[in-house]
Amino acid sequence: MLLEAQSANCFSSRYVLKLDERPIGQFRGRWFREGIDIRLTERLQMRFEKQSWLGSQFQLIDTNTQETLADGSRAGFFTGTWNLNLRSGPAQLVRVSLFSSAYEVKLGERIAARATRIDWCSRGWRVQDYDSDGSLLDATDLVFVGLIYHTILQRQRSQQAGS
Repeated sequence: MLLEAQSANCFSSRYVLKLDERPIGQFRGRWFREGIDIRLTERLQMRFEKQSWLGSQFQLIDTNTQETLADGSRAGFFTGTWNLNLRSGPAQLVRVSLFSSAYEVKLGERIAARATRIDWCSRGWRVQDYDSDGSLLDATDLVFVGLIYHTILQRQRSQQAGS
């Protein structure tokens, strides 16, 4: 599976989500917060929420049932690694290398997916599932990984703008 998020243009805050090149929904960030509202075409609505003002713990919540679908937080203060609790089980989101913006999802020792930028102008990104039969990560896991990656990219842009 391949999940992509693409903005309409360089200045848009609305992103279209595509799963295997088929539009499945959209999301828009909130002003002054790192929360995101997600609307999917199958009448599913989710919220990606930061759990505390100072921390880096996030949850993906089904808006209709209030069920937590996935959660994750930074593994430490001086690390780029994130600990994730996905529907597929515990995982880590790890930066590929010091000079790369790509991250990999590790389920145990196995690399399950990779998150990368699409291009600089649209601020878009993609999460590619490495498992050919799709048994490692489901679409909800890919959405959560993508939103964590989106948050990482936003924080990097904020740091670069401030320096």
